[in-house]
Amino acid sequence: MAIRIFIDQGHNPSGFHNAGAVGNGLNESEVNYRAGVYLGNLLANDYRFEYMLSRPTPTTVLGTNNTTSLAERVRMANEWPANYFISLHC
Repeated sequence: MAIRIFIDQGHNPSGFHNAGAVGNGLNESEVNYRAGVYLGNLLANDYRFEYMLSRPTPTTVLGTNNTTSLAERVRMANEWPANYFISLHC
């Protein structure tokens, strides 16, 4: 049975609540999104793992405020159900 890894790309897209930091022309939400997709692609090449992304597209918005955004991420991981939860932040 494959190990299930939930990859939470921390924060929502720029322009929405909980979008994270911005510095040196980089948006934290975009860096986190891309890192999550990259990690997912690595895991997809190994039969021992299954993965799920909290934000399958760069425009996916979770929740309507910080509290509901975090709750939605946890709900998704538990409902799947994940063996591990990785939350990406930079």
